[in-house]
Amino acid sequence: MANYLLLLSFLCCSLLTFTAQGNEQQTENKLKALVKPKDKATQVSQISNESAIILTEQQKNQCAQYCSAAQTDDSYKQQVHNRQNPASSVGYELVIPEALPPRNRWSDFLPILGKEAREAGYLLPLPFGISIVGLTQEQPFTVSKIGLEIDGQQSDIINDFIDDTITAKNLKVSDTTYNLRFDAWILPFWNVYGLVGKTNGKAELELDVNLELPTLLLAATGIGSGYNDKRCTSINLPFQGPAPGHCLVAVEGIATTLHFNGTVLGYGTTVAGGYGDFFGMFDVNYTEADINIAIKKTQQTVYSTRLGWNGSIGVYQGQLWVGAMKQDIEQQIAVATPGNRVTVLIDQHTSSPVNYLIGAQWNITEEWAVIAETNFAFSDRQQFMMQLGYRF
Repeated sequence: MANYLLLLSFLCCSLLTFTAQGNEQQTENKLKALVKPKDKATQVSQISNESAIILTEQQKNQCAQYCSAAQTDDSYKQQVHNRQNPASSVGYELVIPEALPPRNRWSDFLPILGKEAREAGYLLPLPFGISIVGLTQEQPFTVSKIGLEIDGQQSDIINDFIDDTITAKNLKVSDTTYNLRFDAWILPFWNVYGLVGKTNGKAELELDVNLELPTLLLAATGIGSGYNDKRCTSINLPFQGPAPGHCLVAVEGIATTLHFNGTVLGYGTTVAGGYGDFFGMFDVNYTEADINIAIKKTQQTVYSTRLGWNGSIGVYQGQLWVGAMKQDIEQQIAVATPGNRVTVLIDQHTSSPVNYLIGAQWNITEEWAVIAETNFAFSDRQQFMMQLGYRF
């Protein structure tokens, strides 16, 4: 009986073993049926290509960046996104020493050496820009010289004679200027620009005039006509005797507000550079304003320097900076006294030429940016500037 049980157990185990082997064979056959074999030509071509072209990972990455024209723009934007601050669209110095792909823009002929800079890993702003700039400021001026224009004529003899008999005080000028600015990066670190605009504002001051003009002096300089009191009458001034006497100009505390407007033309240059998230720049520009109350064009030279940080804070993406500015302004304004026969000519310059700055730029996209800059209450000159720029 035991032999029969042993034989039955052997048969059952054999049957289970054959069944398992059959299931494995069916599974393998199904997998082979799902994967269609390649034809011989495809296999030969694949083997030939693999043996002819062997690319390293670096070469594959370069090919993905440079060889695919359809992906050029996306690849460049992705590279921009991966620079020193991931959300920033403008960089100043390489941190990742990997070449940036070409952008295939018509404007890429500038800056000079720009291609080499990008291949070295530098991220450059687009070369050309056009901006609308609004600037409002209020500042005190210092009077350097005062002269007279009598009946439309000036005399150096009279202007030397009057000396301190005319005083201008509490002179303050406020203005608002709108400029259209064009710029270009000539080198990766050097920008040049020109601007054209309109300005309007007012000059507020007080005049004290206590002047005695000898009639003989007026006659010698050819101002007015007649003798003695008649010469004073000819230029609408009171006479003080005895003969030959004087023509009197005596007025105190003339509160004067002069409204002005005019056109502005100028040009300038900027040098910029930096490393990582930090940058520095120096700017100088020269402008001339042809305003209606000035005898000559107002000349202005502005020097400024800025040190800042490039990155993101929350939703903000752009730059923050502090800096300083020096405005060298010279102008001559004309103030008419009662009767309009005598005009006071005032040469003036800024009394607080240096002020401090704090500013920010918001990079909306690689093309569009907004800039705001002010000095708060850090100097006698109060100013605020806004700029909307487009780069291409």
